[in-house]
Amino acid sequence: MRRATLPASFVVLGLSLAACADDTPSTDDEIGTTSTPPDMGAADTDPTQTGTETATDTDTDTGETGVEDCVADPPPEAMLRMGPNQTEDGEVILAAGGHRIAYAGPHALLPGFPADVVVHPFADVAYVTSTPRKDRRLLVVDLEFNEVIQDIDRDNAFYGLELSADGSRLYSSSGGDDIVEVYDVGMDGLLTKAADLPCSDYPSGLALSPDGNTLWAGQWRGEGSGTNKTSTLFEFDTQSLSEVRQIELPLWAWDVVHLPSRQELYVSAIDDEGIAVVDLVTGTVAEVLDLTLSPAGLAVGEDDERVYAAVAGTDLVVAIDAETRAVTAEAAVGELLDEEGDPYRFSNVNAVTYDAVSDRLYATRGADNAVSVLDGSSLEVLGAFPAGWWPTDVALTSTLDRLVVVDGKGGWYGPNAGEGIKDQMTGSISVVDLEDGFDLDGLTDQAQANFRRPGEVFPFTCELDNFPIPSKPGDVSPIEHVILIVKENKTFDCIFADSDIPDIDTDASELRWGYDYTPNTHELGKAFALSDNFYSEAEVSDTGHLWLTGGHLSEYAQRTWIESYSGEDFQGYQLLEAAGPGDYFVHLIDEGVDFTVYGEVVGTLSASKEGNGAVFEHIDGGFPGGPYLNYSVKDEDKAQYVADKISGGTLKPFTYLLLPNDHTNGTSPGTPSPESMIADNDVAVGIVVDAVSKSEFWDKTAVIILQDDPQGCGDHVDAHRSYVVVASPWARRGHVSHVHAGFASVFATIDRILGVPPVGRRDAVAAPLWDFFTAVPDFAPYDHVPRIIPETNNDGTEPGWEASMAMDFSGPDRNPELGVVLEAYWQWRQGNMSKAEAEAMIADPKGYLGAQEWAELVEEAEEETEAFEEAKEAYEAYLGAKAKAAR
Repeated sequence: MRRATLPASFVVLGLSLAACADDTPSTDDEIGTTSTPPDMGAADTDPTQTGTETATDTDTDTGETGVEDCVADPPPEAMLRMGPNQTEDGEVILAAGGHRIAYAGPHALLPGFPADVVVHPFADVAYVTSTPRKDRRLLVVDLEFNEVIQDIDRDNAFYGLELSADGSRLYSSSGGDDIVEVYDVGMDGLLTKAADLPCSDYPSGLALSPDGNTLWAGQWRGEGSGTNKTSTLFEFDTQSLSEVRQIELPLWAWDVVHLPSRQELYVSAIDDEGIAVVDLVTGTVAEVLDLTLSPAGLAVGEDDERVYAAVAGTDLVVAIDAETRAVTAEAAVGELLDEEGDPYRFSNVNAVTYDAVSDRLYATRGADNAVSVLDGSSLEVLGAFPAGWWPTDVALTSTLDRLVVVDGKGGWYGPNAGEGIKDQMTGSISVVDLEDGFDLDGLTDQAQANFRRPGEVFPFTCELDNFPIPSKPGDVSPIEHVILIVKENKTFDCIFADSDIPDIDTDASELRWGYDYTPNTHELGKAFALSDNFYSEAEVSDTGHLWLTGGHLSEYAQRTWIESYSGEDFQGYQLLEAAGPGDYFVHLIDEGVDFTVYGEVVGTLSASKEGNGAVFEHIDGGFPGGPYLNYSVKDEDKAQYVADKISGGTLKPFTYLLLPNDHTNGTSPGTPSPESMIADNDVAVGIVVDAVSKSEFWDKTAVIILQDDPQGCGDHVDAHRSYVVVASPWARRGHVSHVHAGFASVFATIDRILGVPPVGRRDAVAAPLWDFFTAVPDFAPYDHVPRIIPETNNDGTEPGWEASMAMDFSGPDRNPELGVVLEAYWQWRQGNMSKAEAEAMIADPKGYLGAQEWAELVEEAEEETEAFEEAKEAYEAYLGAKAKAAR
């Protein structure tokens, strides 16, 4: 292992930071209501500075023992909750992870996940496609008053929206319904449904001829996989509403733009590496341009001379010469620079629009909550301005004096309020005046300050050499081993609402699996360091595992996980696509840090692009249950295997351990009961911490325990709130942290301990879990608590046993009826429902959930099954090839 010292880049971005810009207020954010822009102010710091000064004092304390320590004492602004916070300076809105949301113009919240926007050429309205998990919509928004004036409920919707040049007709892709919807547009901008155009396999990006007589529709779900994908581009006559021809593409289409003077189309593939150039004269693909990785939104330059592309996987905006089809200019949009002067990765630039009059290009950056402004000719980055949470698209008004930005997650979530997190999505729209008071320099400062806020509001440095989280150049952590334990789907209230830990924020009504089920989780949280202000940046398991194996979420995954969970045939993205996960494992390989992966398959298909090896090589093939999520093997057995490895003297610098059985299964006779699986998972965590605390490694180890996502329970603070526990001799004993933290904070902590640079922008700007740690270690071991709930199997008397016997538990999330079985079982156990009532509920899951919800769960189960089996086959093929080579 390479024991690196703290990279200088951490000092630039994490430590030498002045106080953040004034958290100024914004106004009422009810859906459809207007908000005025806050005073944007100016950021106080330059993100490219290399100074060693710090704007915070070193908090050193000798304590009662007389031993010198550093105490990270967070300021009040570091402890704000997710969502709106009322402060002395007004309202401050935070996204998960602590990034501030402050718009550059009047804004309003919109229902769902806004994914696409076009603006009417005459009426002052915008059209927005909203694509949440369900209740998909087409919205008409009045841009003067920033309110929804028409809300069309649709059976389905997807990316793809086009308006005729005269504003008389609107076309909108409907994704899984395999149609393009056609709307007539009134003089007031309101819509009337006119027709449906059949378009198989997920119509996506659309393009129109200037006269509006021809429509082209891309197809998202074509044939093949990997590098052998094909799809169909549909051409329609809009006068007769009939199909004219089909053109085969060697990729799956995302965005489509038309170059009329050249009789060409450009088609991007967000899941892949190419842009197809289609010759409309011959009806063939003239060329596929290699644009690694994940080209997304497209825009056409003046006189069709250029095509601009947002390349999400490499954070580049590129200009393509339409004559030569060569990339003639490119620009990295991220302002934050690493120690070599290169922008940190994962801005997720996803859409572009071009203004020929001013020669300006505008590019939305999903992960940065910002819009970049570039010179159209040179692609020089002129600046940026702030947007809502995860901007997805941008459009100019016909007068070119205003810019309309839509944000997929622009609204906060709040408490669950009886809904699952997947069904609470709220986006936003903002209108930016490009003339009156448009101070690009000031807005650029604010956009940067908003994104850098997590680290800026909690700057910390310790002059002691042995503080476990290095805070100065040259520091080396006394911790040499990090164990990351990942569990499944629980919120903070769900577990800790019955805890007697002082000063934690809980609501007892949200308690589901309290002390009797989870004594080790409770005791570890009480004995070591626990956060009650920790948020998952992921809403569901798919994105949670992507985040925790990658250190970020790709644009492709962010834009398509909803399709997976909406019940559509959208399999495979978790593991197999070019824009997939595994970046953090690969990052460790390339930095020379050894690691072991136990029980996780997400991210293990990745390999170093520098030839340093594959993630597969770091899987422990002897792990009980194999390298997959496996509920049929007890977590206790998995944990004992790892404990035996540790006791036997084997512990790599980084260990990723998936213990998933708190997800629970059904009530099949002879299988563990739900209570037993929760208890099994909890004792497994205790066994691992017990073992390492009594091993040779304890004095140099930190164990980090968290959930992959919070979707399985409710929480009274926010649907994203979960928990993180750090168990280590270097953890502050009995400490409850109220500092706003998230997955990126965990990665920032691991980075510094292992001495590696950040994998991307999010961990580069995140504050580590500073206040979780101490420079005065306590080496007392942890004795795990034996399970209180006995190991019980379902005996066939429980409601749902017959339904459970018909389920397939050989992989994750294969059974759409499982949730109904568990809910009925829980209500029966609590005495709220008779067995007969529970059985009736289980017998009709479709009736209980509703037809749409049931259909979505069925499709989701099919998708999960296919993705899991493909990954399993890939791993087994790898093992076979390895064995053959050994022979």
